[in-house]
Amino acid sequence: MSTNFNNWYVKSSYQDFVKREGVPLYEGSALEDLATLPLGDWERRGGKCAYTRMGNQEERNLQIVEIPPKGQLRPERHTYDAIMYAMKGRGASVIWQEGEPKQTVEWEEGALLAIPLNAWHQEFNSSADEPCRFFFGTNMPYVINLYHNLDFVFNNPFVFQDRYSHAMQNFYSDKGKHWEHRIFETHFIADIRKLVLDANPIRGHRHTVMALSMASTSIGMHVNECPQGTYMTAHRHYAGAHVIVVQGQGYEFLWMEGADSQRKKIPLKPYAVVSPKLNELHQHFNTGKGPFRMLAFRGNGGRYGWGRDYQRVSSTAQSKDRNASAFNISYEMEDPAIRQWYYGELERNGIPERLPPVNQRGG
Repeated sequence: MSTNFNNWYVKSSYQDFVKREGVPLYEGSALEDLATLPLGDWERRGGKCAYTRMGNQEERNLQIVEIPPKGQLRPERHTYDAIMYAMKGRGASVIWQEGEPKQTVEWEEGALLAIPLNAWHQEFNSSADEPCRFFFGTNMPYVINLYHNLDFVFNNPFVFQDRYSHAMQNFYSDKGKHWEHRIFETHFIADIRKLVLDANPIRGHRHTVMALSMASTSIGMHVNECPQGTYMTAHRHYAGAHVIVVQGQGYEFLWMEGADSQRKKIPLKPYAVVSPKLNELHQHFNTGKGPFRMLAFRGNGGRYGWGRDYQRVSSTAQSKDRNASAFNISYEMEDPAIRQWYYGELERNGIPERLPPVNQRGG
């Protein structure tokens, strides 16, 4: 008896889920503006929504959501991690565990809020005349593909009391803790555009960064910044990182190594997102007057090492070995034309700053 393999094989439980949602799925290595991205009517929770499948991977994604004036979403809980960032408008999130009192957190543009694993949450628009828009950075694709059972993902009764409970009175009001290795642990940041960052010279002149650990999630995050007149060194790593501009303007180079590879130039402004494919080199440039700041979702969370030493993982991410899974091209090793092009952009924009000279040895 013959069987039809295509009727049996499931290519992606995550993509099947998005089709069920009836909203758009965006792919590729970059999106121009999450704040104006067309969304679809979202029957399951209300409001409007879209999902991403960027970098040709299904481990991390963005879920972009908009709530109309005076509107609200239906409550939900889920066994994937989610971090919420507010792009436009103002509103509030109500978070609670089954059988416990509810807690309300108010937010507006720039706020970053952790949704504790499998805790109930519901979002509200506080404005009477303007929509609010935000996105969640999640590991939803990985979890849905792993269990391929939506009832387990969205209707699981297990309560992670170690992640969140109403008894943790200062969960969202605590000022947070700055750990070594450029890590800040917190659960809510009112405006990440004002977050103080640490120096990170390996990524470029006057470059700063701060890794974030929020609600013990399995999602790695960091905020980085290129000051006026600077750019980051080129680098590559595993697919799945989503880098979202939250302040300033600039451009991105994306390319694969090889003699025939052409650098793709992508203009960047607030709420553009870049998500490179596996081994796709990328480089961030600040061409504006003022800082150029980005929020990145990538890799694993900062607290739990999955058997690996954090310092070793951090140094691997800065590797100069072209055969390494993560590879960084220093200013000295990059193509000299990159800096010449950049200085042309600065001159056109009337920006006088220049980087210190280097003894370049080619790319």
